[in-house]
Amino acid sequence: MKSAPFLIRPTVLVVLLAGLGLSPQTRADPLEVLWYTYAAAGSEYRQKISQLSRMVHTLPQSDGSGWNLTYWHAGDPAPDFTAFDVLVIESGEAFLTGPPDGPPARPDFSGILDNKTALEAARGGRAFITTSDADFHAIRGDAGSVPVDPDAPNRGGRCVPAITAPECWDGALGHAVNAINWAGNGNGLGIVSFLDGEFEGSFWWTHPDSFLRDELDGYIEYAGSEQNPIINPCQALHPLNAGLTSAGLSNWTNSFHATFLPIHGYAPVVSSSLRPGSAVAIAKSDAWLDPWNSVTLLGVVGEEEDDECASPQATSRQNELQTGEAGNVGEAADTGAPSSGAR
Repeated sequence: MKSAPFLIRPTVLVVLLAGLGLSPQTRADPLEVLWYTYAAAGSEYRQKISQLSRMVHTLPQSDGSGWNLTYWHAGDPAPDFTAFDVLVIESGEAFLTGPPDGPPARPDFSGILDNKTALEAARGGRAFITTSDADFHAIRGDAGSVPVDPDAPNRGGRCVPAITAPECWDGALGHAVNAINWAGNGNGLGIVSFLDGEFEGSFWWTHPDSFLRDELDGYIEYAGSEQNPIINPCQALHPLNAGLTSAGLSNWTNSFHATFLPIHGYAPVVSSSLRPGSAVAIAKSDAWLDPWNSVTLLGVVGEEEDDECASPQATSRQNELQTGEAGNVGEAADTGAPSSGAR
């Protein structure tokens, strides 16, 4: 006979999140944001990211955090990582990265790879990794909640103007800003990494010199794009998904470009509909102590009541976000899970 799941109502879960330091926090001083980029100085990418940094604290849906933005360009000397709250790593999708009227810049993550030891030493308690190039999609204005209209500019599906229009938030903009604000409000240097693909020279997550290799290698599936991600009711409670919906993260052409198998220590922030049990965005925090880390971002909905969250430790159903025994993940990887080696 199946044991009854231990159900936690969302209102109770909010209290648990606050007790674990997972509720939104606004600090008086701006976040020191270090943005690793290979984009040209005069590129639309740099111009729009700089614009975002100047007004991010005014976005009504954000937590009010301001940013002091510093670019770390590929080829520049490494900065003092301890001087920053969060390291944001540009995606490998090189759209809008070239000089005006010029071709896209070639992705170059040599700065990240050449400073593995220093990054590991400075790394703090929070990390957010997404298979979306939400940095690019945010400055393009992609928001799945905006209706597609063949007669509208860009056929609809985008907010106009990008970044500042109210409807931008429930899309790439909110996905990116929530991640940076959350990661930057932890201990030490938070990490935000957008998709490491897909332009030539971009795949770095599992490169031998990557500080993320030991965590991600063997758990990434790059085949197929995810256009209909899922924010389940429990994930929706977390500040990483504040103001976001599944619809808003959908249909950016393409929203997410890979999926993650369950990874010990990480919890899914956004789940995959393409590969049930996998995620398209994951996060970890030193505040998520077992067994409660699986409560904060469960991804398991009580079978009896869809609006309630079930603790995986108390159910017979496997938690799609947690692996249970670490060995289960390894077994999955050994039985056909693709290796994500650098390309």
